Amino acid sequence: MSETEHKPLIQVLERTIDVLDLLAAEPGPMRAADIAEKLGISQQCIGNLLRTLYHRGMVSQDAERRYRLGPHCFYLGFFADKWRTLRESSRPLVRELRDRSGDTVFLGVIENDKLFCLSLLKNEDKYFTFPPQFWTEQLHSTACGQLLMALLSKEERRKMMKRIGRRQITEKTITDPAALEARCEEVAEAGFAEVLEESVRDIWSLAVPVIAPNGKILAALSLSGFLDSYKKKSRKERLDLLYDTAAKIGRLALK
Repeated sequence: MSETEHKPLIQVLERTIDVLDLLAAEPGPMRAADIAEKLGISQQCIGNLLRTLYHRGMVSQDAERRYRLGPHCFYLGFFADKWRTLRESSRPLVRELRDRSGDTVFLGVIENDKLFCLSLLKNEDKYFTFPPQFWTEQLHSTACGQLLMALLSKEERRKMMKRIGRRQITEKTITDPAALEARCEEVAEAGFAEVLEESVRDIWSLAVPVIAPNGKILAALSLSGFLDSYKKKSRKERLDLLYDTAAKIGRLALK
């Protein structure tokens, strides 16, 4: 098998994960028929999947026989959350950065070729939010994603480029591997990433690395907002805020 080819996926597992992802993204419980319709899968197939997931505690039912994620998802998630200490200990610093900047703050990591959110505090929110992570496949188009890719070795990045998708999200999204590699080299040299409307129209984002005292890359920290807020502060002002907070978060690794 060549390097660019992929092993065939197991369809039933793909569909099972699609069901769980859908239930996670929906604001409320769903009927089996609605799950089947949204995923374009037969009701018989969905019924079989749901019965198995229910038996294993991955989904639960309410009194109206609608489905939601079950307690076993929480159990697995608890043990999968290796970033819990970093996320919880950094939240006061993330909140302070949001208050000082007036922008949305995002703390993210790269895992399994995807971008995962550790913390998100929007500029208008009182509390931290944990929304459906639609951006996991957007390493190529977000400031945090481009920064984390840029901090990989060139060989690691070359292999990753062959594995990940690069969906065209806006007219400014970089999808060409050579162009994305050139951007990553620029980001690595600059030490930060700046993205304008590459992931979402009318949105800018600016990201810096969070580095532990031993030099290990822990995460990426970003500010973002609508373009009409872009000129309210200079890039240097925002970078100063980001680097200051990132350094403080990095030192938490010693505790």
